[in-house]
Amino acid sequence: MNTSRRLDLANLQWGGKWPATGYRPPATCIRLVILIGFIGWLVGGTAVANAQSTPNTRVVSANGPYTTITAALEAAQPGDIIEVHGGLHPALTVDKSVNLVGVDWPVIDGQGQGAVVVITASDVQFQGFVVRGSGSEPDRNHAGITVAAPRALVAHNRLEDVLFGVYVAQGEDTVVRGNDITGKAEYDSGRKGDGIRLWYSPGVVVEQNIIHETRDVVVWYSPHVIIRENVIRNGRYGVHLMYTDQVEISHNQLLNNSVGAYAMYADDVIISYNLITGQRGPSGYALGFKDASNVLVHDNVLVDNGGGIFLDGTPFYPQSYGRFEDNIIAFNDVGVVLQPAVKGNDFTGNTFWENVSHMTLQGGGKPGLNNWLSNFWSDYTGFDADGDGLGDTAYTSERFYENLTDQEPRLRMLAYSPAAQAIEFAGQSFPIIRPQPKLSDPAPLVQPGTIPAFAMPPVPSVWPLLVTAVALILLGLFCSGLAYFGAPTRRPQPTNPPTQVNPMNNLAESYPDMPLLTNLRITGVSKRYGKIHALQDISFTAQTGDAIALWGANGAGKTTLLKAILGLITFEGQIEVNGRDARRDGKNTRRHIGYVPQEAVFYDWDVTATMQFYARLKKANPARIPLLLEQLGLAEHSQKPVPALSGGLKQRLALAIARLDEPPVLLLDEPTASLDAQARRDYLQLLIGLRQAGKTIVFASHRLEEVEALANRVLLLEQGQLVETLPANELRARFAPEVEMAVWVAEGARPFALAHLQQIGLNPHLNGRGSIVTRVQNGQKMHLIQTLNDNGIQVVDFEIEQ
Repeated sequence: MNTSRRLDLANLQWGGKWPATGYRPPATCIRLVILIGFIGWLVGGTAVANAQSTPNTRVVSANGPYTTITAALEAAQPGDIIEVHGGLHPALTVDKSVNLVGVDWPVIDGQGQGAVVVITASDVQFQGFVVRGSGSEPDRNHAGITVAAPRALVAHNRLEDVLFGVYVAQGEDTVVRGNDITGKAEYDSGRKGDGIRLWYSPGVVVEQNIIHETRDVVVWYSPHVIIRENVIRNGRYGVHLMYTDQVEISHNQLLNNSVGAYAMYADDVIISYNLITGQRGPSGYALGFKDASNVLVHDNVLVDNGGGIFLDGTPFYPQSYGRFEDNIIAFNDVGVVLQPAVKGNDFTGNTFWENVSHMTLQGGGKPGLNNWLSNFWSDYTGFDADGDGLGDTAYTSERFYENLTDQEPRLRMLAYSPAAQAIEFAGQSFPIIRPQPKLSDPAPLVQPGTIPAFAMPPVPSVWPLLVTAVALILLGLFCSGLAYFGAPTRRPQPTNPPTQVNPMNNLAESYPDMPLLTNLRITGVSKRYGKIHALQDISFTAQTGDAIALWGANGAGKTTLLKAILGLITFEGQIEVNGRDARRDGKNTRRHIGYVPQEAVFYDWDVTATMQFYARLKKANPARIPLLLEQLGLAEHSQKPVPALSGGLKQRLALAIARLDEPPVLLLDEPTASLDAQARRDYLQLLIGLRQAGKTIVFASHRLEEVEALANRVLLLEQGQLVETLPANELRARFAPEVEMAVWVAEGARPFALAHLQQIGLNPHLNGRGSIVTRVQNGQKMHLIQTLNDNGIQVVDFEIEQ
């Protein structure tokens, strides 16, 4: 037989000779046999392929069939699912393309040695695990999860007590999604590892993770990366790009890091729709760019940072661009910081709102090298006569004091002080030292941009309020039942005192059931500005229900002391607020303080939106907002724009914000300085109620009646020294044996009132506000009102000045 026979499918004949018998099968039989064989081969091959492509699910649990992840991995085929049910498991290496799924949060613990989970096979999925206990050697990249192969999915895991969180090294097209990552608590931010580190890993997507108390999210040599919808807080750099091009950073929240996002030697970067707030580290920039090109930054909200945007050598290439559009840059120390020779950037449609300085040129940079067009500036004083939304005159930034701070940043500590005001006045008054404008916007916007929804706090659900209300009603009915059926009697609560008499000088007598705690302890506090002693060895304590007035001339140290308590300036000595050290832990100390400035500045939102915004900044419970608005008489104004409020209502709003997280200590700087007589009395009544509730209040004031109504002690400050502490009711006799008193009477009765007061030996005069002003002995105030009333002249209102 010829063994070289072949199958000729064209004519279905054997290519060779048949055996010697001469038998030749019919052609139909041959065709039938071949067809049956072909179908069998096709069906059998498909069945084998299906059997191989259908993944097996291998279960790891205490009851088997597998009791360890390693055993399941050894038995697994590529594409299998390994389902791990609870339990504690050692570190592992995933070297097969499998899908690892945790059920009931199984724990993989590295016990402080090396990396915990290492993925070396492509197309691995790792989901639903607690990963903890990595080693602590940064040069060996000890991580919770190391991905060293492409196309991994690392999703919905909890990583804790790990040096690095997720380390992707040459793992292109990997997705890191929905993980909660935190570092080793015993290390500071510089010693911690990165929450996520990408190394030579293009095409990675980092999304919907919560990354906190780690070092950075850093991207090295990894183009085409997307970082979106993450919350990154309490770290060093929120996002750090190094030699990485074509990156998109969007819809993230970067909160309370040292720096928000920083791009170095990176091109084609888009940063959009991010909320970046609280970056207050040594640099404190929300966004920073170093030698970057083709940068587009738009629709971000940059609030309460040391600096909003920092530019150094950006754009780097001559034909490249830096575009900053439609961002909200508000309440930062500096809105935009430009290093020398930065040029060619375009700023358009941005809102610059109440930054201490909107723009700074550092290191002698030249103005006019960047383009500013149609931005909103909160200090713009021009008009829009034609109603086109643009100012009719250009906005220029030419403050002399700001120019000095550009050259010497330490001068910013004097911002808003009399020294800063004097410098600014000199710059405006004497052309020889008038500053050169730092920027000019020829067509500024006259309305600020709209706050995007992602920067607004969520509206609280009504259900918790309803449940709370029902619970309080039931509790009230229960307490009423106890009282009706003979529950033990309790000491009645005292009523609110009138503002003219202060029975609060001894809180222990008024409230014997209230425990008196030392909420504020000041010990040997001193502060120097060069050779000037702003504070010298100040010491005092304040307990529950104390209201302490700081009294002294301008420059006596009142505001400096308040800043020291807030932890905003360095000082010598010790300040403890509710047991926390203001100098060592200023951030946490401020959580126990509510601060009301002399004149609060707000964005042009309505009252409720403003409260929601500050609740989010303070991480306070927004469910308290309706209650606070009701308590402070703002409920009926909750939908009004803040600029439409009176001065008194604005101060109430500032007090409501200060009370969002119900701190035990309130600091107030001249709390009623800008209020009229009635608003002042109403506001003081609110503060007296807070003191009765046990708040510790420290306030600076120059109004005797304010101190008499609210304080129980007065600290007399002179040139930074505490010269004396005295009861509030002794202050007037010491400093104002005579007071100036303004009385309002009906317009037709003013001549009779003037004549009568002259007859009794006073020297009255009209002051232009419709009132009669005269000086009287401190103890004769009510006598003056009584004598006018006795002579048929009704006093409508009165006001006492020192």
